[in-house]
Amino acid sequence: MAAIVDSILACDGASRLAGLTSMHDLVVAARPVPEDTPVEVVIVRSPSSGLVGPGAVLIEHQSTSGRDDVIARPSEEAVPLFWRFMIEKFGVAPTR
Repeated sequence: MAAIVDSILACDGASRLAGLTSMHDLVVAARPVPEDTPVEVVIVRSPSSGLVGPGAVLIEHQSTSGRDDVIARPSEEAVPLFWRFMIEKFGVAPTR
C-alpha cells in the first residue's frame, strides 16, 4: 500500500486521483469526483482485509455499469498493476 501511495505522489497522481483509506484498503477515484452517485472506484486490498493471502494484493474495479474486475497478484506487482487499472479504467497514466 505504501509503495502505491508513494508512486501516486511521485507521478503527479494526487492532482488527478482522489482517494481514501480504511484500515485495510485504499479506495481511488478519478478527479473530479462526480457529485452524484454512484462513483466508479478502484479498491486496493491488503492481506489484512482477509480477501487475499499473505504476500499478495487484490485490486478491484467497481464500475457504475456493474462490469467489475478483480485481480490478485503478488505484492511486488502491486504498483504496476495499480497503474494498469488507472490507465484502463480512468485514463490516468503516471507522469514522470
